[in-house]
Amino acid sequence: MSQTKCLSQSSVHDFLSARKRSSTLIAIGVMLCIFSPITLLILISLTRLDILASSINFVTGIGVIVLILLVADAVALFIAGNHWLKVHENFEYEECNLSEETKEQVLKLSKEYENQHLVLKIIGIAFCILSAIPLMTGSLFIGSLSNSRIDDLMTGLSTATIFLVGIGVFFLVKTNIVRDSFNIILQIEDYTAEKKASKKIIEKYATIYWMTISFIYLAYSFISKNWSQSWIIWPLAGITYGILEAILSLKKKKSISE
Repeated sequence: MSQTKCLSQSSVHDFLSARKRSSTLIAIGVMLCIFSPITLLILISLTRLDILASSINFVTGIGVIVLILLVADAVALFIAGNHWLKVHENFEYEECNLSEETKEQVLKLSKEYENQHLVLKIIGIAFCILSAIPLMTGSLFIGSLSNSRIDDLMTGLSTATIFLVGIGVFFLVKTNIVRDSFNIILQIEDYTAEKKASKKIIEKYATIYWMTISFIYLAYSFISKNWSQSWIIWPLAGITYGILEAILSLKKKKSISE
């Protein structure tokens, strides 16, 4: 391997620094998207439980406005985060050749970050597990409240679940973006040369996929006015995306082996 083909230390440093900046922006954006229906669900729950005297149409309008504002802020953060992701973005899809000196430096930084990554990962997973507690608490009232009242109470309690999930996802997204930056340069785990080729194909359709999901979510929610349940589209979309990513990766691997 000729020295001229190796990545410079400055370009590697710029890439790692840019990904670290991007991680915070994107993580906050994802968290705001998850938080976006909370105000709406709280207002609907309080109104149906007769705690608020406002009409359901009024509180729904307020909730939707807050939802749109949070999503708009999230989109702004995604755009800003994407700006930093574009710094040497070709590293994510192309082979990275490193000199021994640069490789040792990146390995050292990666090992130093491992403890922080582990802590943030544990915190994120813990919040996601704890998110089940609010809904489990609501089940304690089954029998003492009518079915409709239970549904209204569960709608309100689901906001606590969404809040805890949002916090957990923030930590997971942030630390995974930073850790992935080291893996991209070192070409290990999900970023081997073979997997990089697959990701280039997948990313081409990712924007179209998520724009389609956003359209379906907003269209269904406005038409059905079922904002208290339509949020389930997002976790289902995330699971579906993971499945599609795995299928495309397998197809790419099969075509390469043939």
